[in-house]
Amino acid sequence: MKIKDNRVRYFIYAAFFMLFVYLGYKVPYCLDEWKWGLPQRVELMKRGFSGYNGRYLGNILALLITRSEVAKTLVISVCMVLIVWLMEMSVRRKTFSEKDKSDPILLLSLILLLLVVPASLYGQSYGWPAAFVNYEVPVPLFLVYFIWTDELYRNKVEKYSWFQTLAVIPLGICVQLFSENITIIVVAYAVWMMIYTGVRYRKIYLIEVNYLWSAILGAVVMFSNSAYSSAAVHNGKTYKSIDMSAGVLLQRFVVRIWTNLVLNNWVLTVILAVLLTALILKKRKQSFAAAEMLVVFWGYSVYSIFHRICPEWTFDGNQAVDRGIMALLSMLFFINVLLCIWMFTEKEERISICITYLGSLAFAAPLIAADPIGPRCFYISYVFEVLAAAKILQYFLKNRGEIQVFYPALILAVTVCISAVFYVRIFMIIGKYSDYRAELIEEAVEQNAEELTLPVMPFSDYTGYTEPIDEIWNEKFKEFYHIPENMTVRFE
Repeated sequence: MKIKDNRVRYFIYAAFFMLFVYLGYKVPYCLDEWKWGLPQRVELMKRGFSGYNGRYLGNILALLITRSEVAKTLVISVCMVLIVWLMEMSVRRKTFSEKDKSDPILLLSLILLLLVVPASLYGQSYGWPAAFVNYEVPVPLFLVYFIWTDELYRNKVEKYSWFQTLAVIPLGICVQLFSENITIIVVAYAVWMMIYTGVRYRKIYLIEVNYLWSAILGAVVMFSNSAYSSAAVHNGKTYKSIDMSAGVLLQRFVVRIWTNLVLNNWVLTVILAVLLTALILKKRKQSFAAAEMLVVFWGYSVYSIFHRICPEWTFDGNQAVDRGIMALLSMLFFINVLLCIWMFTEKEERISICITYLGSLAFAAPLIAADPIGPRCFYISYVFEVLAAAKILQYFLKNRGEIQVFYPALILAVTVCISAVFYVRIFMIIGKYSDYRAELIEEAVEQNAEELTLPVMPFSDYTGYTEPIDEIWNEKFKEFYHIPENMTVRFE
């Protein structure tokens, strides 16, 4: 079953868009947005965000979404549709000018995997508007260049259009002005592509040259902001810091990187285990390597589910030992995924899939030197892991023969609908609490009350910080919602 009738495909995209229109509208303004909604942030913009950070486009979008519910809704919903569409284009290996013809399993799988992100990642991405504009918006900007050059991992591309060659210039500059780890790796990827094609094809394309210099220019613009030199000099003494000491780097590598990159993504881990097991069985090669991979895939999958159910369980009483074991198991799983792809996929596909999966680690790597970081920083890594899984799935779909896919597609569609209803229900309740808060604030201001008690937001795992974390943020909260300074605000 192919989606030959574009109306079916358009319906899926329209439904996905409307889902995020609803979620984007209902998601409440959180911690950072309270600052971005104040006049002081406009003055900061007029000073070129000097001393704050070099996320110039992300900062401008943050200013926009805190002043308009419509802008917040559209930024979130349009960006999510673009991410899914670009991922589908990448996996199908189609250009933007070719006629749409897609397998429903592929499209529904991409949507499902982007919906079943861990709660910690959801709360710091889809559920936190200011984080969304810095960590999600640059994803489609980079995916465009990734799609255009992905075919080079399989075959030499004879010619790129002038549109592509010139379009990468604004894309290369803009993608650099959102998030530091993305900025660093985009430059590294631009260099890598030139080296790769230069060695393999003895040719460097103009599109690669344009993307490299534009990415470098964007990086220079970002890091010329004095905030980064200040963070390096103060070395942990300020909110934003850069620490390159060996002990700190090792601790962050063990605890932060592998937990957020692999361990927390237990649904994706299980799906990868299923796909890779099918890949091994398809080749029908009995070997020690195949047996070892199956043990690792399913052993780690069971452990990741168990860790999700019982996070307090440990291997050893020593915290450092426990974290080290968890990191080693995650690394073992990651390495075996790469080995399995390399050994059991066709030569034409293996480089592309391996580079895609390695991309998830590459985008996470710079985070070991920075503080603070959170699950939101790993969103692009999650996207590239999903993209690798989708490429493996497409590898099966294009070689499936006459196997019927109606029932698998139906099951996927039902699962996507269940996931969508789950989030709609959560944010329906969050929206009611948000509206109730607004009513209480309006009533207290009208009555010149001395004290205001607001309800604590439910489902805190699926949003950013909806209550002030200290007295300073409490003052920002009051200023954002036009609550008098002398009014005491409590949350219960």
